[in-house]
Amino acid sequence: MASNWSLKIYGLVEKQLNLSLDDIRKLPVVTITFDFRCVEGWVIENSEWQGVRVRDVLSLAKPLSNAKYSIFKSGDYTITLELNKALNDNVILAYAYKGELLTEKRGGPVRLVFPFQQCYESVKWLSEIEITDKYRESTGKRIALSRIGKGP
Repeated sequence: MASNWSLKIYGLVEKQLNLSLDDIRKLPVVTITFDFRCVEGWVIENSEWQGVRVRDVLSLAKPLSNAKYSIFKSGDYTITLELNKALNDNVILAYAYKGELLTEKRGGPVRLVFPFQQCYESVKWLSEIEITDKYRESTGKRIALSRIGKGP
């Protein structure tokens, strides 16, 4: 899967991109460690992720001045973040967990992770990032809340 995987970045950007895993891995590597929390109540303490900052990836595409939101996609599954939050130092596209490349089962080759997230916001099998000026409700949030009885 990793050999033919690509990340499409499009929308309100100067340059639309299709990045390979090799392209992603050429960017500066960061490691973040945090307690990975789920809305269902479970926690994985000290989860350690390696990858690249979303900020560094998006800088290649150059979001336009009217861009306000980033929509991270895997098929029909989406998470919407305000662009300024997505550009924080600790929001990364992870390709390794505790030093081991992510397997498909763990959401590889690349998944979105950040310390202030709920687990449903960690988009597995990330394939697209759309930059937009309009907010769109995340399908991930709707699905997660319905599983714990707080949504439709």
